[in-house]
Amino acid sequence: MTRKGRINFFWKIFFLSLFAFCFLTPAIFCESEFVEAEKTPWVLAARKFNAESARSKSAEAAASVIPKLILERISVDLNRDVLRDEKISRKTDALLTERLSLFLQLSKEIQARDSLVLNNYSTIEFEMAVHDQQKKIKEIQDKIDANLERQELVFHPEKGKKKLVKELGKELAPQKEIVTLYKNDSEALFAASSDAESEGVYSRKYAREISSAKVNSLITGSMVFYGEYVSVQVDLLVYPGAKKAASAMEVGSLSQISRIAENLSFELLPKIANGLPVELNFNINPAAALKSAILTIDNIVYDPIPDKAIVSAGLHSIALEADNYARETFVYDFSGSRRFFIDVNFKEKSEGSVKLVLSRFVPGNMFFDGKFVGPSSKTDYVDVPLKVNGDTVFGYFEGTYKDKQEMMFMQIPANLMVDGNLLETKMKVFDISKNIDKRRKIMYVSYSALILSLPFLFYSYGRFVSYQRARTAGYGDVASDTYNTYRQMSLWATGISAACGVWFVAELVAYLIAVDKTLPPKARKVRRGTVRRMENSRHLEAVQTMMQGEADAISPLMPKRPEEDKPEGGEEIGPKEKDGSK
Repeated sequence: MTRKGRINFFWKIFFLSLFAFCFLTPAIFCESEFVEAEKTPWVLAARKFNAESARSKSAEAAASVIPKLILERISVDLNRDVLRDEKISRKTDALLTERLSLFLQLSKEIQARDSLVLNNYSTIEFEMAVHDQQKKIKEIQDKIDANLERQELVFHPEKGKKKLVKELGKELAPQKEIVTLYKNDSEALFAASSDAESEGVYSRKYAREISSAKVNSLITGSMVFYGEYVSVQVDLLVYPGAKKAASAMEVGSLSQISRIAENLSFELLPKIANGLPVELNFNINPAAALKSAILTIDNIVYDPIPDKAIVSAGLHSIALEADNYARETFVYDFSGSRRFFIDVNFKEKSEGSVKLVLSRFVPGNMFFDGKFVGPSSKTDYVDVPLKVNGDTVFGYFEGTYKDKQEMMFMQIPANLMVDGNLLETKMKVFDISKNIDKRRKIMYVSYSALILSLPFLFYSYGRFVSYQRARTAGYGDVASDTYNTYRQMSLWATGISAACGVWFVAELVAYLIAVDKTLPPKARKVRRGTVRRMENSRHLEAVQTMMQGEADAISPLMPKRPEEDKPEGGEEIGPKEKDGSK
C-alpha cells in the first residue's frame, strides 16, 4: 500500500471511530431519568349553591361549605375517560369561537372598504385601495369557508380526504385525562361575573367565562331548608355545551353536612370518571371479624360493611380493619368486569417485638411503621415493637452522610417476624442516586473506550493476517520489518481491546450492584461475630466509665499550689528562682 493509501485508510478509520463514539454509545453525561409525558388535565370546579329559605347564618354558610367538602372528597388520582362526543363538543366550540372572531374581522374590513369613498383618492388610487381591501376580505372569507368545512368533517368525516379524516380521527379519539381541581385547591369556588350569573349556567356568556378559566366541568346545586334539615340537589355540568352529566340528591341534618357531602361525592365519582360502575362484593373470614369490620375505599369509610359497594371502574385503594385482627390493605385495578368478589381472610393480631442491631455501627435513628423506635447503638439492641407473625415489615434509617441527611430503607422478612427474635441488618448511609449516576457514567466511558479500540484492532490484526498469509503462500515480497510492525501492532491492539472489554464488564457489574443497592437490605438472625463486637463495646464502655469515675473521685483530693507561688504575671516560678539563686 502506498503512503497516500495508508493516509486515506487512516482517515477512514478515524471517521468510523468518531461515528461510533457519537452515535453508537450512550451520552456519557446525559440524565438517567426520562420525563414522562404529562396527561391532559380535566379541570373540575364548583360554585356556591343556591340556598332557598335559609334563615340562619349556619344555613347560609352551608351553601359554600358543602361544595368545598365535595371537592375535598374527590380523589386527586382520578382519571376521566374523555369519549368522542365530548371531544366533538370541544372541537365544535373551538371552531365556533374561531368563526366569531373571523366574522368580527370581516365586518371590520368591509367597513374599512366602504369608508374608502370618503377619502380624496384619484380613480386609480381608489381602485388600488379597493383591490387591496377586497383581497383582505377574500382571505377572511376563505378562512371562514375552511372553518365550515372542518365543522362539516366533524359530523360527516366520510366527505373529506383520507389525510384530513385520519388527522381528525386522531384528534377526536377517546383518551384519559387526569382530574384536577380548579386552581388545585378544594377551597376555591368558581365565581362568574354578575351578568353571567344573571343569564344562568346554560348561557353562552357563562360558558365563555368557564372556557376562559379553563374549566371542563362545574358542580352546581340548590339547597332547600326545613328547620334543621336540608335537601341538597347537585348537578354535574360538562362544558362546552353545559351538558348535565349527573344529578344527585341528599337529605340530612345541618349538623351532618360532612356526611351529606360524602354521600353526594360518592354518587358523582362514577360520572366524573365517566367509566362504567363496578360492583364489589366482600366475603369476610372469620365471621367473628365481620361484627367490628370497617371498610375504607379511597378514603371513604363504610361502617358497617355493605353487602355490595358500587365504585367506578379503575384503580382503587381498599383497606379493611377489625378489632383484634391485623389490618388488610391492597390496591387493585377493577376493570374488565361488572362484578368482583373479594375474599378477605383476617389474621389475628400477635403483639410483640423483635430486637434489631446494626452489624456495622452507623450513627442514626430507626423508624418502623412510621414511628421512631430509637437511635442505633454499638452496645445494645433497638426494641422494635411490631405486629409479629405477620407480613414483611419495612422501615427506614436516617443517618448523616457528608453533612447531609440521608434516608435508607430496610426490611424484616415475614419468616423472622417472631416475638423476641434477635436480628441484625447491614446498613451503609450514602447517596444512592448519586452513586448510581456515577457508576453509570463510568460504565459509559468504559463502553466508549471498548468501541473506539475495535477499529484499530480490526485494522492492525487484518493487516497482520494478510501479510502472514502472503508470506506463507509466497505471494509478493513482504518486508520482515513491515510484517513485524503489524504483528506488534495487532498484539498491542488485542491487549488494549481485551483490557477495555474487561474494564467494561467490571463497570457493568459495578453499575448493576449500585442499582441493586436501591433494594432495602433484609434483616437476618444475629451472628456470633456481631454479638462479640457488642460485648466488646459494652466492656470498653464499662472500663471507660470506671476510669472516668475514678478520675472524677481523685480530682478533688489533688493538692493545689498556693497563689503566692505565682508571680504577678501569672506564671509559675521554680524553687531556685524563689530563693534568688540561678
